[in-house]
Order: sequence, then structure tokens, then C-alpha cells
Amino acid sequence: MTETPDAGGAAVLEPEAPLTAGDAVTTSDDAVDEALSRLVGLEDQPLRAHVAVFDAVHGALQDRLADAEG
Repeated sequence: MTETPDAGGAAVLEPEAPLTAGDAVTTSDDAVDEALSRLVGLEDQPLRAHVAVFDAVHGALQDRLADAEG
């Protein structure tokens, strides 16, 4: 998301362009990269499918964070 000011000067969040297959998301952590790769092409899926994908990505990132914390 990017912030742009509205007419009154307040910040308005604008969505960024969706990820495509050519957008390589790299974090130097294979587990995180794999989780984030599930978001590629999501905009082409039915809205109902988004919840399951977001839930899976969130779970994978939580698991990786728990692993990193020991």
C-alpha cells in the first residue's frame, strides 16, 4: 500500500499492483518465500478462495516465526 494525501491533506492508502508470476519475492528465507509465493495470481482467483490462501500464508508465516524464536 502506498499513502497519498487526499484534498484535505489526510493520508489515503492506495493498493499496489497485484503480484504476478514474474514478481520474484525473495527474503533470503526459503520458508517465507514459499509462503509468499502462494499470493502470486491470487487476484485471478474467486474472492472466496482468498480467505483460504490468506489463512494458509498467515499460518506458514506464524510457524516460521515460531521456529525462529526457538
